[in-house]
Amino acid sequence: MDGSVSDAEVAVRAALAGAAVVRSRYGSGSRRVSETGVDFTTDADVEAERAIRAVLSTLRPGDAVLGEELGASGDSTRIWLVDPICGTMNFAAGLPVFAVNVALEVDGATRVGAVADPVAGHTFWADGTDAWRRVDGVDSLLTPSSWSRLVTVNLESAYSNGVGARLLVDERVRSRFSPRCLSSTLALAWVATGQQAAYVTGGDLRGSVHWAAGIALCEAADAVVTNLAGGELHTGDHGLLAAADAETHAFLLEAIR
Repeated sequence: MDGSVSDAEVAVRAALAGAAVVRSRYGSGSRRVSETGVDFTTDADVEAERAIRAVLSTLRPGDAVLGEELGASGDSTRIWLVDPICGTMNFAAGLPVFAVNVALEVDGATRVGAVADPVAGHTFWADGTDAWRRVDGVDSLLTPSSWSRLVTVNLESAYSNGVGARLLVDERVRSRFSPRCLSSTLALAWVATGQQAAYVTGGDLRGSVHWAAGIALCEAADAVVTNLAGGELHTGDHGLLAAADAETHAFLLEAIR
């Protein structure tokens, strides 16, 4: 292990390595290598994960890795969670809403996370205490805000409780917020940046390569993050309600109930 490089910086470097691959492949056509229902994986996903793993193997050779495309490797209580393209369908369609997610879990708790936006050239990262945006090598602290009134709901079909669909048509919610569906956890990172008021999804998100980095950002930025019952994340009803402030969280929690 290279002790001169912090875990947070390792996450950033790994995410940037993946983002470089994704950016180079964006708009140039990618071959589908596997399909499950409407979902699929491209060769760009695999290539990006290999680039991420190369950074991790160099800087944290003793750690384990769990990747969306290449599975699990290594045996350690330190596990890097890697989603090389979160929003593959958007990426393949030429829609610029996708991200590269890298997070570190130690003994089941997320310690650091990085989310790279390959198109915008922004990297969001959390060190367990604060959350930052890096643009052209310059870091700035993230501050959540509900000013946009935008609320993203996840309609992933694997999550069966239908909370997203209910919020999309709830007139109380629509009178105050503008609920949207964006198929990438990049939108969860935008809660931490102040670009989105909230993010809502169902599902058991424990140890997920899709969610860990974005959740780490929101928690470090002091957004309000709970399960769908308003309790501790990853317990009870599971799911996720991440809101910019307590008032927004309380309003949406009541609407969900």
